[in-house]
Amino acid sequence: MLQASIKIPNRKILQRKYAAQLPALEKLLKQLQDQVQEALKKTPLRATVTGRVKSFDSYYNKLLKQLKLCQDTRLAFFISDIIAIRIICPFLDDLKTAAKLINETFHVVEEEHKGAHYSFKEFGYESIHLLIEVPTALQFLSPLMKPLVCEIQLRTILQEAWAEVEHELIYKADFSPLDVPLKRKLAALNANLTLSDILFQEIRDYQNEFQSEIKKRRESFSTQVQALTDIVSAQDVDKNNVENEILELKDELNLHHTASSNTLDDLLMDALRSHNAGQFDKAIKIYTKILHFDLNEHIQSIIYSHRGISCLASSNYEKAIKDFTRAVMLDQENYKALYYRGVAHQIRENYRAALADYDDCLRLNPFHIDALYSRAQVYFHLGDYPKALGDCEQVLNIRPEFFPVQRFYRLLKDYANFI
Repeated sequence: MLQASIKIPNRKILQRKYAAQLPALEKLLKQLQDQVQEALKKTPLRATVTGRVKSFDSYYNKLLKQLKLCQDTRLAFFISDIIAIRIICPFLDDLKTAAKLINETFHVVEEEHKGAHYSFKEFGYESIHLLIEVPTALQFLSPLMKPLVCEIQLRTILQEAWAEVEHELIYKADFSPLDVPLKRKLAALNANLTLSDILFQEIRDYQNEFQSEIKKRRESFSTQVQALTDIVSAQDVDKNNVENEILELKDELNLHHTASSNTLDDLLMDALRSHNAGQFDKAIKIYTKILHFDLNEHIQSIIYSHRGISCLASSNYEKAIKDFTRAVMLDQENYKALYYRGVAHQIRENYRAALADYDDCLRLNPFHIDALYSRAQVYFHLGDYPKALGDCEQVLNIRPEFFPVQRFYRLLKDYANFI
């Protein structure tokens, strides 16, 4: 980077040299930012990328501060953050992903976790700083700067907020609070932001696990329903064998219910885990326990739907229908409960009742693919092949690669041509 020995050159001369390099530095920064953003596109990270070239005043002040700390007058100093990029992420875990990405994309010559050494009594911003070597292909943009490095800072949104405030109050003002109450206030503010980051991450972890369990249950449920209702293969399937396969998911998933606090979220997660482990009776008991909470009607409707799915998975169709009916009574917009109740009626070969539920579901959500596919099967059983074909076409318009519907659609066309 710009080199400075202990003998400081004339400020005006140094400023002219700095200004002469500024266009090249800005162009280099833009190229590096583009590379970082291109790399981030390959990840699910929702990050904001910013960059800056250090102003001459900031550069000069930092140079003076570094020279004060010099013990060896023969040493020359390099300001490593003349060009800097900042990656701001919503969550703490995102920083690890971003750091890994930067290490894979660039040659990282130094990594520093700023603020990690602070005790709980101290305040100061936290940040991951990665010093990267500018790629060889870009070094021609600023030939006078040696070595060519760029600092990449990784922060959460809250870390960034604290850093900006601290920079204005402490760093730029060269202010070191001596008043103990003021120090405590700053430390408390920093602690609150740090705790908020941790809590946000914990909430996100819970959501991710919850969504994962929901996805497992949905896949298990879809497999069971398809086996029990699929026109193409249902006649060759033993229902008991299908249910036994679903029960075997417990061993495959290797999920074990552990004692936990009895909060609504904990109980709901335990119920999902139990369902995905094939422990449907346990899941039903947990959902029943949840229903003893003081819940609003919307939440009650959701829990009844969950319990109904476990009843459906355990082949207790009558109880499942009652739960789905209760869910719809509590929330008439609960189209999922209508769909699930339709499935229960369809499995019991009560096609008229199933059709009514699928119709109501699709009035609330016309793009519910599973309801469209299931209604197509019901139309087939009722002999209305044009409507069955129409629903299949609707599904394939939304999801062309949906193989079961592709197969059913071909069967319908062949059957319609045959008769």
